[in-house]
Amino acid sequence: MVNNSCLLRPLCALALLALSSCSEKAAEIDRIAFENPDAFPESITSNADGALFIGSAGDGSVYRANPGDALATVWISQAQSGVGALLGVFTDEASKTLYACSIAAGAPPEDADALSALYAFDLNTGATKAKYPLPDGAKALCNDIAVGASGAVYVSETMNGRVLRLAPGGEQLEVWAADERLGGVNGIAAGSDGALYVNTFMSGKFFRIPVEADGAAGALSELTPSSPLNRPDGLRAIGGMKFLQAEAGGRICEIEISGDQAIVTPLKTGQGWSGVTRAKGRIWAVNPKAEYRMDPSLAGQDPNPFFIDAIDPEQ
Repeated sequence: MVNNSCLLRPLCALALLALSSCSEKAAEIDRIAFENPDAFPESITSNADGALFIGSAGDGSVYRANPGDALATVWISQAQSGVGALLGVFTDEASKTLYACSIAAGAPPEDADALSALYAFDLNTGATKAKYPLPDGAKALCNDIAVGASGAVYVSETMNGRVLRLAPGGEQLEVWAADERLGGVNGIAAGSDGALYVNTFMSGKFFRIPVEADGAAGALSELTPSSPLNRPDGLRAIGGMKFLQAEAGGRICEIEISGDQAIVTPLKTGQGWSGVTRAKGRIWAVNPKAEYRMDPSLAGQDPNPFFIDAIDPEQ
């Protein structure tokens, strides 16, 4: 008589192996689509669990994709939050906050000032925690966000070449650093040395702004990149004095700071990118296709589909 358990054991083993293979395959997804068309993703960030959060310049939603997801779905809708178009998003694990830059693009004049703000959302639930209007309202543009070691929140304010600061426990944004060389300031990140690092979109510059003991901004200093920066955009600290940078000119690169040098290592070239993050050891980036929103010759043309792409460094 044949013992059925002897036959079932290898079958079970094969089934478990297949499930394991499927699970590994799911974890190795290289491209994530968006639930809604016309998302126009602009910025991307991630939490400690590897979930991705994406700000939409198209519909004002915050999208979320958990590890293994092939689709980014709306996590915080514009109707729920009341934001305008979204640019920078940034997760702060220490305070369990997702910060997001709301801008007044296309808003009626009577609503514009109110939509120019930094929003704080609960990182676990998505509930709105606070709203911080930008100084000068719609004449200012909230672009990207970083959080320093003290818990201070810093915002790159592109329109007027400034960095704004929300002090720990503070209730309003204040002008922290302003300099004509910061015209077009875009990406911003905190280094392990405690200083803030920023890039400028049109001029392709890279700067260090020290944080003094009293929290004030130190003297702005320009760093020398090892290769030219081509419309640098999103900037993310990845440990030590290393950063990931997205460039609209068609490159994802790693930047390592050594003294007054910014050593640039290209990781991927090709399409233009506006935001980049690292989650569970993988690099993810978004292509905003912003030309479809800004170039009159492309008016009415469909830019879809939009994707979040895993960036595998070129060999």
